[in-house]
This record gives sequence, C-alpha cells and structure tokens, in this order.
Amino acid sequence: MAFQKHVAVTVLIASFSFLLVKSGLGHGEQAPDLSSVSEADLKTVTIQLERVGCLGTCPAYSITIHGDGRVEYSGNGHVKETGGREGRIEPDKIRELLSQFAKAKFWDVAEDYTRAKCGRYCTDMATAVTAVTLKGATHRVKHYYGCGNAPKSLFELESSVDKTVDSEQWTGDVSKAGPYGTTCFGS
Repeated sequence: MAFQKHVAVTVLIASFSFLLVKSGLGHGEQAPDLSSVSEADLKTVTIQLERVGCLGTCPAYSITIHGDGRVEYSGNGHVKETGGREGRIEPDKIRELLSQFAKAKFWDVAEDYTRAKCGRYCTDMATAVTAVTLKGATHRVKHYYGCGNAPKSLFELESSVDKTVDSEQWTGDVSKAGPYGTTCFGS
C-alpha cells in the first residue's frame, strides 16, 4: 500500500512539473500578441533561425535578431562566410517580421515537424529551427524539410527571416544547394 501511494505521489509530482515546464516555454494561458509590440516589449524580442545541413550541400548557419536591431550570424558549412558576423536592421523591420509571425499564428504551430509527426517523409533533407521569444515566453519549431505535414506558412516565415536580414550577404547564393539524393516514404 505504501508503495502504491509513493508511485501515485511520484506520478502526480511529475505531471505537475511537466505542466510548469510547458507553461514556461510560452504555452501558458495565452500566446503573446506579436502584431502589436510596445517599445519596451520590443527590447525583449529575440527571433532565431537555425538551418541545419543535410546529406549534401545544404547551407548550415544560424541567425539571431535582437529587439534592438542587432543581428548575429554564425556560418557553419556550405556558406560563403563561416564563423560569426554581425549586422543591424531597423526596428520597423523587426515589427514587420513579428507581424508576419502573428499572421501565420506561429504560436499555434506545432513544435515538431520531424519524422515522428509526418505522413509523407523524405530522407536526407535539411532542418530549420525557428524560435521567437517575447517577454520571456518562447515558442520553438523544429522543421525537417522532408516532412510532408509542415504548413506552407512555416517555409514562408523561415524565408522571411532570411530576407529581413539579407542573409545572402553571408551565405552567398544557396538557391541551388541541396541533398545529394532523397527517398520518400508514406502518402
């Protein structure tokens, strides 16, 4: 009997801890309004895009946009510039980008579009990880490009981040980069 009570208490504590962690990741009561961000809240914004390579020549780099307009780039592979670089963008561009995230309902997009969540799945593709932080709340989406269930808006948001900071200045033209080959499964 004591063992059963111990197990029940342990499960209850684990469940409560999980709920606390989830609410700390930006999935609390309400998603932040990305379409109307005050000057003070803009200073808390961070938008991140990480492109993870593939079995091929897919570019691997990360971009971080800070609310003050600072942009950090880190090139890892199959890009013109490897290592760290910095740039700046105007606050209006950040607000415009946040508006696009709001329109796409980014906070409602599932956190994981990888093999486990796909109907149709293709191998050897690149992955993009996108995250937005506002006032301490963060929503992060892992998007494997071989996943057939990812919404079109996710591709568009990833592209918008690149265009907003002109990532091509550091990556070079990567439009012809990609996997050496791929095999697809599912419907």
